[in-house]
Amino acid sequence: MMAKNIVIIGAGFSGVYATKKLAKRFKGNPEVHITLIDRHSYFTYMTRLHEVATERVEPDSIQYDLQRIFHKQKNVQLITDNVSEIDKENKKVIGENGTYPFDSLLISMGGEPNDFGTPGVKENGFTLWSMEDAITLRDHINLIIRKGALERDPKKRQAMLTLVVCGSGFTGAETVGELIDYKKVLARENKIDPSEIKIMLVEAAPTIINMLDRTNAAHAEAYFKKNNVRFEQNP
Repeated sequence: MMAKNIVIIGAGFSGVYATKKLAKRFKGNPEVHITLIDRHSYFTYMTRLHEVATERVEPDSIQYDLQRIFHKQKNVQLITDNVSEIDKENKKVIGENGTYPFDSLLISMGGEPNDFGTPGVKENGFTLWSMEDAITLRDHINLIIRKGALERDPKKRQAMLTLVVCGSGFTGAETVGELIDYKKVLARENKIDPSEIKIMLVEAAPTIINMLDRTNAAHAEAYFKKNNVRFEQNP
């Protein structure tokens, strides 16, 4: 058997899972070389980014060193690089720091946030799609609440103390849930009444959390309403 190079781009959930499965399948086969490339040297548990954004956990608590994840897989080579091009004709992955030949290639670089054309979101909003996003959002929330607590103009104060989440998918809904608790912390730190900090959930559909069955979604909606979350939905 000729040597075979398998290259995986992206160390998210699918990339890490695929690399683990391939390493197990070809364990003991010296002809198969597996390379995992990512721009970071760690795996980020993306489904917990909202917890970083609301200071429930520290960033490093949802980051896992790839060397530790794959320390038993001796047939896996880990590369930290930013991929800039894929040369399909010559079967090469081109990065900023090197070139990586492949016989088989798996692209698992994830997707991008989608605002579905909601007016104002792209221009004024924050995404929650990476650790950098979570930290930026955390810092912005702290800054704007601190400024709002000092603002004397009633309209400006209300606007600055209103947190708007656009989209009621899992990330949006979980972020709202975290903000319900986080606003108590923010209010205490800034010496204001928690009721001054408003939370609004904007959803294009007439119902929220539409990936769940309506019974479970209704429980979440009732919890949000109980905690004075304001809804803006299409009729």
